[in-house]
Amino acid sequence: MATVGYYSMTAGQGQASQVDEITNNGDTAVNVTIPNATQLASLDSLYVVNPSNSGFGAEYMNNLGAIAAAVNSGMNLVIFDRAVTNAQTILPGTGSTITAVRDFASGSDVNVAAGAPTSFTNGANGVIDDSTFDGGTYSNHGYVELSSLPPGATALLTTSDPTHIVAFTYPVGSGNVFYSTMPIDFYTGQNNAAISPADIFTLFTNTQQTVMCFAAGTMIETLLGQRAVEDLRIGSAVQIHDGRVERIRWISASKISASDLKGNPKLRPVRITAGALGNGLPTRDLLVSRQHRMLVRSRVAERMFGAREALISAIKLTALPGIYVDESVEDVEYFHILFDQHEIILAEGAASESLFTGPEALKSVPTKARAELMQLFPNLTRLDYKATSAAHIPSAKLQTALVARHLKNAKAVFA
Repeated sequence: MATVGYYSMTAGQGQASQVDEITNNGDTAVNVTIPNATQLASLDSLYVVNPSNSGFGAEYMNNLGAIAAAVNSGMNLVIFDRAVTNAQTILPGTGSTITAVRDFASGSDVNVAAGAPTSFTNGANGVIDDSTFDGGTYSNHGYVELSSLPPGATALLTTSDPTHIVAFTYPVGSGNVFYSTMPIDFYTGQNNAAISPADIFTLFTNTQQTVMCFAAGTMIETLLGQRAVEDLRIGSAVQIHDGRVERIRWISASKISASDLKGNPKLRPVRITAGALGNGLPTRDLLVSRQHRMLVRSRVAERMFGAREALISAIKLTALPGIYVDESVEDVEYFHILFDQHEIILAEGAASESLFTGPEALKSVPTKARAELMQLFPNLTRLDYKATSAAHIPSAKLQTALVARHLKNAKAVFA
């Protein structure tokens, strides 16, 4: 579960209408009254609406430096904007490169952009296309020229002209920015009964998710010794890091092609080189997805969280020597492993999580596989279902702080 702040540029604080859009996504909503460093410090994402057709909120603009710093440190920024003109001035990491045009002439149709990631077009609320998204009749408030998008940007929606981008996402430091010229509050929710603003928000936040699993070739400790993850099956007996043995209830694979990796670099695996975690672990190089969590065991974690162990995303660990996003991988096959409960298993000797059935993690599972999971574990569909993690999972901000302390003090993350 992520902590998502919500804020309106015209109201100078969050609006009640934004809350359901966040909680529907399985996240915790926090009203942001001033988007300064203090209020942003605990957020995983900031969700901003600009209901004005003529400009941007002064308070937001005055705090743009703090917002940019938070995004660079790992916060996600989601903006639904009506003004559009000079949008580059409200977007971190773009300088003056973006060409934003306020225009209604070509706004009667909104199309899913060619190459939009499947996490967007096949999100938690089902498959969307040109018709199901807006009925082909509702308006955006303008577009951004394709040629002016910032480095690493992925187009999500266009007008009928594929070079006129209605919505896109791009990375800034350790965080991400999502920007849309189609207001979430009106042109989808109030005019299209088939899809609500909460559905749209969920689909857009899916663009910021990556699969959470092990790459093919990873050696997993089992009752019969080490086995490659691709050779495991339902019923395989796997060694748990505390000495227990548990059997796999479900396993699934996702193949990511070279074109998928090019279109969505966040699908690239993180390489944890042998020994990078400390105590000679992992015993060989380990490839996992960016959001896959590794167990940190240290006095630093104990001082910060009151518990010696914490689960930290691989992408956060890339601040440490010997851990990096592997740009050389041409394609990759990821494997999800699920037990009766969230477990910590041994991958290349290092303690690492199994699939966590929280709402954020389940978004990473392909639609067909997710349907299988719901049949196998019907409790996942209950509104009051809450997953229990095998160890403490700090917020994204606190994960960054933990890794920074280890780096500053040159302490191994697994001691």
